[in-house]
Amino acid sequence: MKSRLHFMGIGGQGISSVAQMAHASGAIVTGCDQRASATVRALREAGIAIEIGHSSEHLKDIDTLVISPAVPALDPHNPELLAAQERGLRVVTWQEILGGLMQDKCVLSVSGVHGKGTTTAMLSLMLVDAGLDPTCEIGAVVPRFGANYRVGQSAYFVNEADEFNHNFWHYHPRLVIVTSIEFEHPEFFADYEAFLYAFEHFIRGMDLDGDWPLPATVILNADSPGCWDLRARLHDWPGRIVTYSLGGEMAQQHEPATFEAFDVVLDGQTSFRVRTRAGSVFPEDLVVRLSLPGGYNIENALAALSAAHLLGVDATTIANALASFTGTRRRFEIRHQGPLRLPEQVVDVTLVDDYAHHPTAIAATLEATRRRYPGQRIVAVYQPHMYSRTKTFLAQFLRSFDAADVAIIADIYPARERDTGLIHAQAVVDGLALQPHFAAGTGQVLHGGSVSETTGLVARTLRSGDIAIVMGAGDIYVVTETLLNNAQQAQGNNHDI
Repeated sequence: MKSRLHFMGIGGQGISSVAQMAHASGAIVTGCDQRASATVRALREAGIAIEIGHSSEHLKDIDTLVISPAVPALDPHNPELLAAQERGLRVVTWQEILGGLMQDKCVLSVSGVHGKGTTTAMLSLMLVDAGLDPTCEIGAVVPRFGANYRVGQSAYFVNEADEFNHNFWHYHPRLVIVTSIEFEHPEFFADYEAFLYAFEHFIRGMDLDGDWPLPATVILNADSPGCWDLRARLHDWPGRIVTYSLGGEMAQQHEPATFEAFDVVLDGQTSFRVRTRAGSVFPEDLVVRLSLPGGYNIENALAALSAAHLLGVDATTIANALASFTGTRRRFEIRHQGPLRLPEQVVDVTLVDDYAHHPTAIAATLEATRRRYPGQRIVAVYQPHMYSRTKTFLAQFLRSFDAADVAIIADIYPARERDTGLIHAQAVVDGLALQPHFAAGTGQVLHGGSVSETTGLVARTLRSGDIAIVMGAGDIYVVTETLLNNAQQAQGNNHDI
C-alpha cells in the first residue's frame, strides 16, 4: 500500500525537495503553504496537489503529516498539526522522511555552518558528470537540474545536512564533509559546546558497516578552528579523517592538509591548483577555475573535489564541473548586469542575490566582491535574520560590512521567532555608524525599513558602476525581484508609446 503524505509548508526549500523525491518514489503526496510561490508552482507542475492556507480538511485520506521542525515551536496551535495529533496520525519532520529515503544508499552528506548548499551542488554535479548517477537533495535550486533535487538510479545519495534541531541526526552517511564550525542557531543550541556535540553525535552515527567503495570518511576544513575542536572529540572514532585547506595558518598550526590549494588567484578571477597528501595524486599542473568569487568558494570547491577524488572521479571531470558551475539560486547569483531602468533614471549596475545571513558569511561575500570587482562601489543590502541571531552576534555583524561603500539594513526577518523587543534593525544601523569605516565618512549606512521601503531606498541610492549585493535568508530577495519587474514593466510601457 502506498504511503499518503501531506507536507505542511511545502514551499520551503528543503521540504519541497523531499516532497518531490517522495512523489517520484511512488508515495501519494499532497501539500499546503501559506502563500503561492515559484516553488509551489513548480511542485504543482510536477503533479503534486497543493492548497494555499492551513485547514484540518487537508488531512482527509492521509496517514502521515510531514512538517518543518520549527512548526511545533512557532505555531503549536496550527489546525492541521492539532487535528493530526487528535486523530493519532503519524507526525514527522521532512528530515525524517529524507532519512527513510536514504535507506540502503551510500550517503554523502555535506554539513557545516557555511557553504553547505554550494558544496553539495558542486559534489552532485561532479558525480553526475562522472556517470555515477546520484540522487541529490540540495537546499537551493541548481540551474542544471532546474530544481533543488535530482533522482538518480545508483546507490549514491548526496545531501545537504543541517544541524538545526539536530536534523542531521536522521542521516547515517558513509562520507561527511564539514565545511566549517562556529556557533550558530542560538535559538536552539544553549552554547558552543552543545553545538559541537551535535556534530560529534552526527559523525558517530555514520555508516561504518556498509559494503561501499570507500571507508567511512570525514572531510574537515583545516582552516576552521571549530573543525579542529571537532577532530579532537573524534580521537577514538574508527573511520578515516581527511582535511583540506587554502594553506591557512590554522592548518599549518596542526598538520599539513590532505588536499591543499596553492597558486590561488582571487583578483579579477578565481583559480587555484591542488597539492595532495592522499594515497592517490591530484595533478598539480591542473589549474582549477571557478566562475564564483572568493576564497570561501575555493574552500567549497576543495571540499567537493576531495570527496569526488576519494570516490575515484578523474581530475579533468572534477575541474570541468567546477569551471562550468555558475552557482545555486541565491548564492552569489548575478541577477542583472547592465542598464537598469529605475523610477528616476537608468543606471548601469550589477545586481547580486545572496543567502548570506551569518556575520562570517557576510564579511566573506563582501570581501570576495571587493577583490573580484576592484574599483566598483559596493552597495550591501542586508536583512537581519531572526532576533536571537541578530542580538547574539551583534558585535560580529558590526565588523562584517567594512568592504561595503554603502550598507542598507532592512528590518529584521522574524522567521520562526516572534518579536519580543530584544533588538531592532536600528540597533544594527546605529552600531555600524560608529564603526571606524562608516564614522570616518568612507562608508555610508542607512536604515531601509520594510522590504518595500528598502526597495525604494535602493532605487534612489544606486548609480552607474555600482554592484549591489542583496543578502539575507528571509524575503529580502523581493528587493531584486521588484527592481527587475519594475524595470521590465517600464521598458514595456515605453514600447507601447
